Amino acid sequence: MTGTSHGDVVREVRTGPADDRTQSCATDRWDALHRRAQGTVERRLREETGFGLSEVQALRYVGRSSAADAGAEPMRLGDVANGLGLSQSATSRLMARLRRQGLIISSAVDHDRRGVQVLLTPAGHAALRRTASRYEQVVRDAVRDLGSQDADPLLWHFLIGESDARTVIR
Repeated sequence: MTGTSHGDVVREVRTGPADDRTQSCATDRWDALHRRAQGTVERRLREETGFGLSEVQALRYVGRSSAADAGAEPMRLGDVANGLGLSQSATSRLMARLRRQGLIISSAVDHDRRGVQVLLTPAGHAALRRTASRYEQVVRDAVRDLGSQDADPLLWHFLIGESDARTVIR
């Protein structure tokens, strides 16, 4: 290992070959940005609403298809999993938590005994109304705060809604 320091070897292991450093840096920045934003949103939602991020996202997703009136359509659990980007088992655990809190009801799908469908209860709709505006504000605040930190400028401009961030960066 003549001419190569321990730091160079560690850096190479962490980032891959020199050709991959640009890719690695971009993914490392994205991962750090995502963790920071998600952690901020999760913490503030818990403090301000008593619900975690996945619970609020689930209420919003299920609430889209289930109006508060009697004509509400249940949503299949698999569709909820796909919509939230979660595994079937993670979605089942999440729905079980919401069911224990009285926020959703679940039932078997009539024509498919293995299928499960979910629907917000009146308490679920009330929780959705209480959390929706807080979620919106918490996300806006987290994105705004990213701009004051070491966020990638192009990504930050995209997140704040500037239509053509390329012209801003050049």
